[in-house]
Amino acid sequence: MTAIEQRKGEARNKEFDVSGVDEQSMQLETLYAALDNVESGMLILNSCLRAVYCNSAILKIFHSHRTPAMLREQKPHYKELLEEAAQIREGRRLHYDRSAPALSSVEMEDYVARRLEWVRSGDSKPVDLRMNNGTILRCKLSVLPEGGRMLVYSEITDIVDHARELGRLATTDGMTGICNRRHFLTLANREWVRALRCNTPLTLMVLDIDNFKAINDRFGHQIGDEVIIHLANLANHAKREIDVIARIGGEEFALLVPQTAAHEAQIMAERLRKQVSETPLSARHANIASTISIGVAERSDEMVSFSQLMNAADMALYEAKRSGRDRVVCATASMGDGRKKAKPSGCNEPFIEAESIV
Repeated sequence: MTAIEQRKGEARNKEFDVSGVDEQSMQLETLYAALDNVESGMLILNSCLRAVYCNSAILKIFHSHRTPAMLREQKPHYKELLEEAAQIREGRRLHYDRSAPALSSVEMEDYVARRLEWVRSGDSKPVDLRMNNGTILRCKLSVLPEGGRMLVYSEITDIVDHARELGRLATTDGMTGICNRRHFLTLANREWVRALRCNTPLTLMVLDIDNFKAINDRFGHQIGDEVIIHLANLANHAKREIDVIARIGGEEFALLVPQTAAHEAQIMAERLRKQVSETPLSARHANIASTISIGVAERSDEMVSFSQLMNAADMALYEAKRSGRDRVVCATASMGDGRKKAKPSGCNEPFIEAESIV
């Protein structure tokens, strides 16, 4: 091979190498452009936790002034990105809303340290982050070859809100907005276990609207529903923060009062009974009065389950109905199986104040 031929061969190889590099560069730019249109934020760190790639979505999440090209060139440390985001957040707080809580230097250092520890650990369990504007991001971490890390941030606010709404629907009564029977029994059994463990009193009230069928027959089911909601609101406002109120039947409610003896709960029940009788429902330009009967029972050492406490409160409620309604009765050992033997007395129709309803 002559020297001229050799030089021509080297030129052809050089041209091939350059074209290959150009093709790889174009492929890389195409990949960057594609990832830039992904809604999820993507951040790739090398083994030293320096950013080597990001898309535009992640820069919005971090409120960064950089562009993806600037980040690839500067390769900032992940810690630096976290600190910048926290500082920008603080600047926005000072500019827009000084009443918003500020991050102290200690809190900021702790936040950055926790995030760095998580990234270094390579834990693949997703982490949910609540942002200042209320959105929720789920961050998933993947370990790359040679010790790199890839973080993908996806907004899941709608998913979380939907899950919470499903949870709310599964645990609350659709008409009144308070606990339903199933959720109440779950919470009540927890309180039962706690009362046993700590040897503290636990009392249950069972409430029932008097002559409810007569209300429905005279005013219709819509007014009957409003009476139920009216009682739920009164009972819900009367209870303490630790108490649990639930609708457990058509017009029947349960109020669980932890750390409270029967004689104390009886005072609360009497106060609620009086409030209901003195607070008629305003509907159809009239005041529709109603009353309630309440059975009260306290946990005793002889009881082995919450269902026994509920049965005792039911017996006391039945006795309140049998004795004339609109009263509070505490369960006693002498009641025995009185619920099976006694029969309810006749119903009295509710009265109407103001104009009559046609």
